[in-house]
Amino acid sequence: MKDKLLYLTIGLLIGIVVMQWTMPTGRASIVQPPVGNIVAADYDWVLTHNGEIWKYYMGYPQGWQKVGSVPLPPEQIQFIHSTWLEGPLAMVDKSGNWWRQTNPDYWVNLGQPPVAPVPTSPDTWGGVKGKYEGK
Repeated sequence: MKDKLLYLTIGLLIGIVVMQWTMPTGRASIVQPPVGNIVAADYDWVLTHNGEIWKYYMGYPQGWQKVGSVPLPPEQIQFIHSTWLEGPLAMVDKSGNWWRQTNPDYWVNLGQPPVAPVPTSPDTWGGVKGKYEGK
């Protein structure tokens, strides 16, 4: 019985490792490569491969209407965000610049936010002592 449990546990762990290695990574709302003409979708809004923004209206007239465009080629956009009522409001390009929409065809590049990289390894006590030794 112990052997069966051991082999079952090992098999489960191997399955989890393989699943983690083979799972696709997330890309926010940008689809690369594009599926047909749609590059990103959020609520009733879509971004097409040529940078146009379209909205589907449920009321009258029902159907798709072009409501603006983005200032960059869609392949330069890392993430685009919208709300249900107001549509696309902000995006981040692959350089890390934040863009804000002020009207359907006018976007303002606000640059990169003033943030520092987050350390990936904690400082050790010996490293902290060595950093300030003799001061």
